[in-house]
Amino acid sequence: MGILDFFRRPKPLRATFDIAQTTRENKNHWAATDNLSARAELSPGVRRVIRVRSRYEAANNGWYSGMIRTAVNHIIGRGPRLQVMTANPEFNQRLELAYDAWSKKIKLASKYRTVYGAEFRDGESFIMRAERPRNYPLSLDLKIFETEQIATPWTGAILQDAYVDDGVRFDANTNEIEYYVYDHHPGSNIPVSTLKGEWYSANEVLHLFRAERPGQTRGIPRVTPSLQTLPIMRRQELATLFSAESAANFAIYMKSNSAAVDPAAAPTDFAEMELARNMLTVIPEGWDLGQIEPKQPGPLYEMFQRQALMSFCRCTNMPSALAAGTAKDSNFSSYKGDIRNVWRPEVETEQNHFELTIVEPVFQWFLEAAVFVPGLLAGGPPIDQIKHDWNWPPLPDIDPADTVSTNAQRIATGQCSISQVYSENGMDWETGAASSAAAWGVTVADYKKAVFDQTFGLTPQPVPPQPAQARYPQVAPQ
Repeated sequence: MGILDFFRRPKPLRATFDIAQTTRENKNHWAATDNLSARAELSPGVRRVIRVRSRYEAANNGWYSGMIRTAVNHIIGRGPRLQVMTANPEFNQRLELAYDAWSKKIKLASKYRTVYGAEFRDGESFIMRAERPRNYPLSLDLKIFETEQIATPWTGAILQDAYVDDGVRFDANTNEIEYYVYDHHPGSNIPVSTLKGEWYSANEVLHLFRAERPGQTRGIPRVTPSLQTLPIMRRQELATLFSAESAANFAIYMKSNSAAVDPAAAPTDFAEMELARNMLTVIPEGWDLGQIEPKQPGPLYEMFQRQALMSFCRCTNMPSALAAGTAKDSNFSSYKGDIRNVWRPEVETEQNHFELTIVEPVFQWFLEAAVFVPGLLAGGPPIDQIKHDWNWPPLPDIDPADTVSTNAQRIATGQCSISQVYSENGMDWETGAASSAAAWGVTVADYKKAVFDQTFGLTPQPVPPQPAQARYPQVAPQ
């Protein structure tokens, strides 16, 4: 190949993207971009600023406060209900009753709501295993920490250890190993040192946060992308109120209606005077009375507030109608679609995350404490082999008739079992069947038979015993 052939070869295609170009129009918009890792981007100082501003808005903005309360009530609610599923029914019932009694004694559902609300508002929250001796023999208790109480010890530098991120020590795979817990909140006003603490094993501390990036070890508030929207909403609300008040404060003003009047500077210019009620007065020649028209709040006020709220709540996956606490601007079909297609997946995903991160470890703590209660675990398998499940409270049903019809078709067509439908509603089929049978004064077997007949239109027949079959097919000799 000669040198001329080299220059005649087709040049490789060099594709480009408009978004990858830095121009005079967009350079200011992208000026704050960086290439930092998750740990470097979410430094303690950055997280602190975002966290305190989120708390401030949650304490002073009704929209934000209501959204947190709605999310907590829908996702946590009364808390998940334990269902033990071992081969020993008596053991299952005994353990469920003991866990339920312990949960009520320490107000477990209330603690779960506090933990999740703090994670939503602050970005993360912590639970530590504790003891309450007055509840002996099952003295297990839980202690909740805010994020400030888990921090790098003041005696060490932040960048001293590559595997420590502001009080969290982890391995090369970002698995938590231990936490440094201050004895008191650093923001407390108590007469002792608030920077004293110690390292605790990760088996004793639970950390709830949402990791959005690989390598992220600490959390930030859920509404961080749109937190700047709230001050704008409040500023517009105050500006609208100020405008309306200014218009209302000037009851009447006088203006000239004649060119012959020569307004001259005088001490009485812009003077204020009292107006008597039911008064008849005479106005000097060449002057008229006027009144400022209150033009606030106008139609743009509600439109701006609605659009700003939609922008704010979008990063939480909460429908705007639910965030606003009213569906007056939505029809039934659209509101139903928002709940089913947007909010329900968010709730179920958050419940699963909370279950794996908090509920399951807490249940293991409970079982480890139950070992020392005489007879509580008798007749059951080892604590690491106790089969169980959690039934979460369902979302409010906005169309009960449609739900009942759909569930009936799902059961009748074999798409799900009646136990699954009960579980989706936060209940247990066996418990519900026993309760209903007792209410009707029949046996559980007769009640189940009646439900089966009503569902499928026939009476279940006993399955005859099947003869034992050989494990491998027998081949007749040739």
